[in-house]
Amino acid sequence: MNPEEKKLLERSLRLAEENNEILKKIDKRAKRAAIYGFIKLAIILAPFVVGYFLLEPYFDQAQGTYQNIQRLFN
Repeated sequence: MNPEEKKLLERSLRLAEENNEILKKIDKRAKRAAIYGFIKLAIILAPFVVGYFLLEPYFDQAQGTYQNIQRLFN
């Protein structure tokens, strides 16, 4: 192996290691973004779910009242 080939091989190794580090950082950011996305979705949906369970008796009562009104007009 001549010196020029060795130099190219070392450069290739250095670039591959640098590329590997960059890819690791990208992978970490992607994982973090997925976790934050899930957390944001949970924060957005939680009030709706809690609100539904807290307001469910009122919805049932309103539905019962609506059915009674329908029966009056039939």
